[in-house]
Amino acid sequence: MELKSQKPLLCIRGTIDDDIKPLDFLMLMDSSDDSLYFTSDKFRASMLAAVVDTLQGYANIYEDFKSFPEIFLPFSKLLNELSKQNHVPVSLKDKMKAAVELIEKKVDEHYMLRQPLQMRKLKPVPIKLLNPKFEENFVSNRDYDPDRQRAEDRKLKKLVKREAKGAACELRKDNYFLAEAKAKDKARLDAEKAEEYGRTKAFLQEQEHAFKSGQLGKGKKRKR
Repeated sequence: MELKSQKPLLCIRGTIDDDIKPLDFLMLMDSSDDSLYFTSDKFRASMLAAVVDTLQGYANIYEDFKSFPEIFLPFSKLLNELSKQNHVPVSLKDKMKAAVELIEKKVDEHYMLRQPLQMRKLKPVPIKLLNPKFEENFVSNRDYDPDRQRAEDRKLKKLVKREAKGAACELRKDNYFLAEAKAKDKARLDAEKAEEYGRTKAFLQEQEHAFKSGQLGKGKKRKR
């Protein structure tokens, strides 16, 4: 609010020396809030000089921003008004004018690069019109395309598609036959293994029964 109204911070009421000293922030931190220095014209002049230097630095940093004119033009207008005050030192006026010239130069560069919004003119696409053609002796399977090459290509594509479909069907049949044959072979092998296992098991059971009943080893003398 003080920057917009230019009072009391930005108004220099008395004549001060042209030599503006930089702000001593350590001294300012040690000063009390009611120090008379904060209400003096020297403090206002030093503060304005620091603000102008900072503003110039920001203008150089953000010169490529698309919105540069909208951001910095209000500051240049404010500096123009401040530079017209009667009691502003010459060195401070020169500093303000330099900042204004820098901002306005960059603003003009942005304005030269800007182009107004324009509607793109699109070439109208004509609507494709098809005149119906009637055949007196129409045959459903016949191709009536006047472009014979296109009709032949379409016929070949249809034939290739049909052949591919037939080949896929044959492959599925072959795969089914192979899978069925493998399943039968596996079942036969499993049955043979089961039969062999049954015979071996029956033989071992007979041997075990004969041994337990004493039928095995007859004719041999027992050891005491």
